[in-house]
Amino acid sequence: MRFIRDFLPHLSISMLLGLVVLVILDEHNPTMKFLTSGTSKIYLLLMCALCLTSLILYVAEKRK
Repeated sequence: MRFIRDFLPHLSISMLLGLVVLVILDEHNPTMKFLTSGTSKIYLLLMCALCLTSLILYVAEKRK
């Protein structure tokens, strides 16, 4: 159980970075249509930034 608890923040960081890549790809190639609304893109980028910051702080706290 400890392995899962310690591994989960790292998995979350990886998934958030994947979402950021999708946002960037959608911006450069709109015909792929990963995301359709400008508002949803802003919301997703803000969510990614907030989650990534909190997860990095959590991982840094765990390493102390």
